[in-house]
Amino acid sequence: MKIVEAIALGIFMLAALITVFRIVRRSTLGDRAVAFDLLTAIITSALLVTAARGDDGLPLDLALLLGLIGFLTSITVARFIEARAGEEQ
Repeated sequence: MKIVEAIALGIFMLAALITVFRIVRRSTLGDRAVAFDLLTAIITSALLVTAARGDDGLPLDLALLLGLIGFLTSITVARFIEARAGEEQ
């Protein structure tokens, strides 16, 4: 089971690097918002894999908290982009 966990964490690390590259590259605000949301989901998934590996419940609590914060951030950024688009028209 440790091999599967190591492979999963490696894939999450690769996905996070690709996502950070997408954030750093100059793109639209919407693209960056989606990339940040994806990065939050990747980190949450990695925390859940870590929680499944050990007996400690802290990664599970952190994953739940990060999921809630990511959800609220996504809604806030979407509303900001919508309001900004309304001003330009």
